[in-house]
Amino acid sequence: MFNIKKKFFLSSLKSFKGLPHRHEFFLKIGNHTFINDSKATSFESTKFALKSNNNIIWITGGQPKKNDKFDIDQFKEKIIKAYIIGNHKNFFIKQIDKKIKFETFNNLNTAIYRLFRTFDKKRKLTILFSPASASYDQFKNFVERGEKFKSLVKYNAKKFN
Repeated sequence: MFNIKKKFFLSSLKSFKGLPHRHEFFLKIGNHTFINDSKATSFESTKFALKSNNNIIWITGGQPKKNDKFDIDQFKEKIIKAYIIGNHKNFFIKQIDKKIKFETFNNLNTAIYRLFRTFDKKRKLTILFSPASASYDQFKNFVERGEKFKSLVKYNAKKFN
């Protein structure tokens, strides 16, 4: 239909680089893959990231969207633990309580610090920053929030590895 040779098509697929903050694989350290999905500003956005990964440490939190509901049941086997951050922690606790393990943190910095202090270096993990909420409780926008996540991960990776 488009008359594109297979080798050029496959080459394009291999070199394709997605947009930042949209399920962005930005770092791999040993058995750990770090994904920045800061653009996920509702649970509807986050559920695709949860569906696509396994052995997840899920970092969530921020300013929830009005009437947003989390249907976490179909993903709870994929999530090892949630790290809930921000000023609206109680909203997120109500959404996931008794379904998955979680810890709460006042901010992203504290959550990332704790993450590097406690995770099992031998176990294959996906650290998924997919907040399922707006960033306005602590950040100007999802871009600033995503950049902060990446810089904190890189800083702590150097410090603890």
